Order: sequence, then C-alpha cells, then structure tokens
Amino acid sequence: MIGYVAAEFWFHSAGFTLLPVLAHHDHSKFEIVCYSCSPVRDEVTAKFESLADVWVEAGRLSDDQLADRIEADKVDILIDVSGHTTGNRLPVFARKPAPIQVSGFGHATGTGLRTMDYVLADPVFIPQSARHLLAEKVHDLPCLITIDPILDVPPSELPMLRNGYVTFGVFNRIYKISDEAIRVWSRVMREVTGSKIIIKHTMLDDPLVRDRLIARFVAHGVAEANITCLGSSPRAEHLRAFANVDISLDTFPQNGGVSTWESLYAGVPVVAKLGKGASSRAGASIVAAVGLVDWVADDDAGYAAIACKFAAQPAHLAKLRADLPAQIAASPAGNVEIYTREVEAGYRQFWRDYCAVASERGEVA
Repeated sequence: MIGYVAAEFWFHSAGFTLLPVLAHHDHSKFEIVCYSCSPVRDEVTAKFESLADVWVEAGRLSDDQLADRIEADKVDILIDVSGHTTGNRLPVFARKPAPIQVSGFGHATGTGLRTMDYVLADPVFIPQSARHLLAEKVHDLPCLITIDPILDVPPSELPMLRNGYVTFGVFNRIYKISDEAIRVWSRVMREVTGSKIIIKHTMLDDPLVRDRLIARFVAHGVAEANITCLGSSPRAEHLRAFANVDISLDTFPQNGGVSTWESLYAGVPVVAKLGKGASSRAGASIVAAVGLVDWVADDDAGYAAIACKFAAQPAHLAKLRADLPAQIAASPAGNVEIYTREVEAGYRQFWRDYCAVASERGEVA
C-alpha cells in the first residue's frame, strides 16, 4: 500500500508532477491512499480523488491523528509531496507512521529528517558530490519530475522566420526572475540584434509590477519597445502563447519546472544553467532528460553563449520545434507510462531492501 501525503492535490505545479504517476499506477499491484492536507478543492482535486483507492481529508487532523490514521491504514510506503513548503506534514513523517518513507515529486530537496528513508531525484538534480549532505538516500528516476503529455498545442512555425527577428520567452513566476538573470538576458538581447522578449505571468496584470519589471531591463540597455509583458489567461491560451516564442530562457537561481515542460511540449527549447543548490538544477534536469544536453550551461557566460549560438541557427530551431514533441514521448522522462513503471520499480526495491534488513534482524516485515 502506497500513501501520498500532499497539500497540492489541486491546480498546483507540484500536483501536475504527481498526477500522471497516479493516473498510470498499476492498481493490481499497488493500492493507493491519498491524504489531502489542503482545504483547496477544484477540478484537479476531483481528478486526484478519482485516481485514489482511498481518499482521506486530512487537513483538519492533528499530526498525531494523521500519524495514527496512516498506521491504522497499514501503509507500507508513505510519500511526502510537499517538502518544506506551505501545508507540509513533515511532523507526521517525524513520527514514522510507515516503515518506509520517501520525499519526492514537487519538492525533492531533502527534508533533513532521519525518519525519511529516500528522496526521489535524478543525477543532474542531486549530483553524486552532494548526496552525502542529505539525510535521505537518493533514488534516481529518469527525471526529477514529469507532467502529463500536452497534446492540444497545435504545431507552430518558428516565429523568427516570419518576424525577421528572434523572440525569447520567459513564462515563469515573476518572483523567480532575479537581477542576475535579467543582467544575462539583457546581455543576450544586446548581442542578438533586433531580438525581443515576451514575459508572461499572472502578476503582470498589475501595471505597477509590469512597469517595475520593464524598468529592470531598461536599466541594462534593453529598449522598452522590445519587451512584451503578458498577464493571466486560460491554460489553453497560455500554451498557445508559446507559438510566438523562438527560445525560452529559464530563470535562475530558482529554475522553472512545469513551465519548462510546457515550453518543450510546444517545441520551444529552453536554455538552462546548472546551479549549486537543488532549486537551481531543476531546469537542467528536465532539459537534459529529453536529450537537449547542449542547451545546459555551467555559468552565466555559457548561458549567454548558448542563447546567442542557437538564435543564429533558424534551420536548427525549426527542425527542433517540429521534432521535440516526439523526442519527449520517446524519452523515459516524458513517457509517463515508462516513468511510472520506474517509480513503481523503485517502490518495489525499497520494500525488498526493507524486508531483507528486517529478515537479518529476525523481524517480520
């Protein structure tokens, strides 16, 4: 029995990374219990609930009550989805209500809890050189996260072929846009003659936020006329907006996650940079997992060089735009059926290892 504890069973980026796994679990081999810890309910919540064998509204349960419920349910492997973010139930995991406890999916940065056995990640997101710093043992998946295939985005022509200039895009949360990133993006725009940038986020509906963001670019020599700010829109319209972007630029030091996948599914490659912290390696994790290793930089200079290099290769960008959706579908990171089987294989291995240790101790698992 697998138990998922999350405050993100709704229209939330972490929820989007877990949903395809729940949708493809083999229920003949795994019984799924979802412990919902958020008062928020929407149409995505209903989808999650339909995919669970057992659904528990756990938001009003105290830590002791929830731990007791999990233990009574006889959960074998308990999964933390929230990490240290709002609504997390890490105090429940500290009580060790299940024999095997794992942190992963939305916030796989490690918990620091000795009662947490594993963290789900990948070799890019948590490199071997950093694994000794975690309380948990790292288990590698094909990629840190995946999302459901985006199949309703119509193919689009490379914008630069009709525009005569390159359009960069940033469809990430505004508060992820650091001064360092704007400095590097502005450098790229100065070097790529005539280039423009589209930045899209719901907070850009606010004129004050929009003006402040534009001013940050202008301070680095980017003309206001070359900056387009887009605000909130329905999801379908949001995805169609990628049709106006040639190259996406990942934010740093905090990277995009779901937004990176969305761009790739639209056929728009993403320039990413490897940082030192976990949240600054998610973009590279995703981009590399679908075979775009040459779009990953080690530093600011490399990031700018990659953006400028590919901006001068319209034929390559056009081919990549056409090929990316199929390339994603063929990868273990993008094929959610394969990805879920890898997750389940990990769960089985955790259980075998647990049983082996219990047997050595003369215990019954």
